[in-house]
Amino acid sequence: MGLREMMAYGNIGVVLISLMLISVSGIFFGFTYFFFDQLQTGFESTDCVITGNDIVSSCQELWQLSLYPFLELREILIWLSIFFMFTLVLAMLLLGYQTGFRPHMLGLLAFFELLLTYASLYVANIYRTLIENDVIRGMLLDFTVYNKVMMNFPWFVFIVSLFSVILGIVNWQRSKINTPIGDLDY
Repeated sequence: MGLREMMAYGNIGVVLISLMLISVSGIFFGFTYFFFDQLQTGFESTDCVITGNDIVSSCQELWQLSLYPFLELREILIWLSIFFMFTLVLAMLLLGYQTGFRPHMLGLLAFFELLLTYASLYVANIYRTLIENDVIRGMLLDFTVYNKVMMNFPWFVFIVSLFSVILGIVNWQRSKINTPIGDLDY
């Protein structure tokens, strides 16, 4: 879903969708990372003999050349998770800046983000319950930035919302100051 499609829901919808995607993205990336890890472990535990081939003599050698390099790319998922969260936070900050053009929307955004901060308490509690499970904890162990964000999700949402509203106020003030006044034009 691109930013243009998300804008069809309005600024508040984009903020809500962004926060939902941040909270779910780590679990998706963690599941994919865990799946690749288990797949590689499964392939490493099996072996077969390949006869009549000049390049490889066993399945392990074949997988070493073809499959294992692809499965080792799972480390990129950790960086994708960080980049994904950073991009969504940047989008929320830019939308806060854009709402400064309409002060009534800025007030509505500030009120809605207070409600989202309260709702993020529940999301953080659900996440804490999820990581009590050993399998899910193992899946998310390598995603330290995501874990830190989700363990402190209410603070994360509050700080991003605060900066979003501050950027909206800065934009609202900027638009008032930079308007030309006719008697000062020489």
